[in-house]
Amino acid sequence: MKRAIIIMAKVPLAGTVKTRLQPFLPPEKCAELAAAFLQDAERKAKSVCENTILSYAPADQRNVLENILRYENIIVEQTGATLGERMSNAFEFAFAHDSDAVVMIGTDSPTFSADFIEQAFESLETNADLVLGKAKDGGFYLIGLRRKNRSELFENVAWSSAAVFAQTIANAARLGLRWREIPAWYDVDTPDDFLFLRDEMLNDAQSQKSAPATHQWLRRNANLFEVE
Repeated sequence: MKRAIIIMAKVPLAGTVKTRLQPFLPPEKCAELAAAFLQDAERKAKSVCENTILSYAPADQRNVLENILRYENIIVEQTGATLGERMSNAFEFAFAHDSDAVVMIGTDSPTFSADFIEQAFESLETNADLVLGKAKDGGFYLIGLRRKNRSELFENVAWSSAAVFAQTIANAARLGLRWREIPAWYDVDTPDDFLFLRDEMLNDAQSQKSAPATHQWLRRNANLFEVE
């Protein structure tokens, strides 16, 4: 099967990303952190699959995005009124470009292992139509599909809620999809999430390896949150 990885990304602009970390961090630092998350997601994706698609918003900030990215990607604007539509359309784009097994990740979970992406592909290439990596807030940090896209999977889901994972699984059951789960991980959205990330990055060499740009950002900005 031909593989592809989609990275869903919001262009890191001050005041528009990681807003739940304010005023814990100032807007410009939130944007810098989001840029580090994006670079780590891109690097992780490239370590597994050369065929990477960056689906981004807003459409008029492509130049900002390209200045942050470090590798060559297919870059495409996000389209759709809801997150579900945007995700479905990104999968449709990947399948239309001859991919058979597609894994989608976001940028909010910088420290999960690249091995989890490989596990997702292996499931899609053997016995699964759908693979999910559950986020600890009730959503998911990874979703994988094998050809073809099922837009119904993304309907009737309360996006950005704790019900996302359960509602997606319910949709999969109704569609008769065979699904598998990879290890759960966490998103970084709130100050508590950030402090958990900080402690993980300080004490776990594997996390530092998984997210080097984030680790470097934490070191550079140690004065903001008492990192030793």
